[in-house]
Amino acid sequence: MKIAYFTDTFMPELNGVTNTLTKLRSYLDRKSIQYAFFAPDYGRISEMDLVLQDKKVHRFRGITTSFSPESCLAFPQYREILGLCDEFKPDLVHVVTELGIGYKGMKYARSRNLPLVMSYHTDYSKYLRFFHLDFFKPLLEKYLAWFYRSAHRILAPSKHTLEQLFQKKYRNLGIWSRGIDTKRFNPLFRSREWREGLGIDDKFVFLYVGRLSPEKGLDTLVAAIEEIENRFPQKASFVFTGGGPYTDFIRQKNFSNVILTGFKTGPELSEIYASCDCFAFPSGTETFGNAPLEAMASGLPVAGIASGGVMDFLSHRKNALLCAEGDQKAFTENLIAIMENKTLRRGLAQNGRKLAQSRAWDTIFDDLLSVYRGLITDKQSPAKYSYHDAS
Repeated sequence: MKIAYFTDTFMPELNGVTNTLTKLRSYLDRKSIQYAFFAPDYGRISEMDLVLQDKKVHRFRGITTSFSPESCLAFPQYREILGLCDEFKPDLVHVVTELGIGYKGMKYARSRNLPLVMSYHTDYSKYLRFFHLDFFKPLLEKYLAWFYRSAHRILAPSKHTLEQLFQKKYRNLGIWSRGIDTKRFNPLFRSREWREGLGIDDKFVFLYVGRLSPEKGLDTLVAAIEEIENRFPQKASFVFTGGGPYTDFIRQKNFSNVILTGFKTGPELSEIYASCDCFAFPSGTETFGNAPLEAMASGLPVAGIASGGVMDFLSHRKNALLCAEGDQKAFTENLIAIMENKTLRRGLAQNGRKLAQSRAWDTIFDDLLSVYRGLITDKQSPAKYSYHDAS
């Protein structure tokens, strides 16, 4: 089996998609499956590229934007894609994203009549309202519907996202969920030294990990920070790990109880998760939500939003406290309840850790390979209006 992957985001950029693709790449190597990635060139080499020293990743120069300066938009020449792909001779094409590189992957698969898998990772339409771009929604929805129409299988990361796509009349749907490495994200990495180094060992520490951007619902978290500091002065601290356009807004608030760590990876990130006391995740726009799962694996109770892909694994009062998106008062009260109630906190954390342990990456990728094999075996498209729930 030879698979060609086309993605507009890849390491060393840090996000849920790149994390999943890095895990997938390691899995494919262990299974001795041939693959090629077509991805942006960020002008710096990822750690995995250095370790493997191979030609399994073809990179293309692109541009950055003020909207997402850590990203790179590349629009490779199609004739270059043709040459590289024809030399590789893939059995199947997996298009991960919908932009310049993803479009060329879709075009190549169609030109060679190859089985085509597409992933749906980002609810762009939901993001638009956070950037006052709602007027762009009809055109965006039209493009996405056209783009995904070519797929023999569209894989959503959660049941919630799959149902949304089905309501929009997308067909040939399935689920490619997400796993978690419970050895890497583990309560055993809790470090008193890390807390003491930041001067927060005597406080209850809330953590947010992810992109610092308006669509993540951070206005709700900022409101909670102000309220908790007013009601419980010097009792709590809030740690933000990640980066993005919202960083300067938080910094300008001059909070005395906020710490911005920037992006962290590897052992540092594992230590940060395990060394905090509660995960505060106000985003209602997730198609899955890797960060809350990482927090649960690390032994943290979660305060989240009852919306989006996180509903596949977050359950109110079982492993999380949830509220409606944008309900600042309820979100704040949930944070306070977790901070004040040790019994509740312990129960949520124990149930969360147990759920995380049931979501091994290899099982997730085994299921993905089954989808590939099925499409390669039968190169004819599925029934035009089939509804395939691979959950």
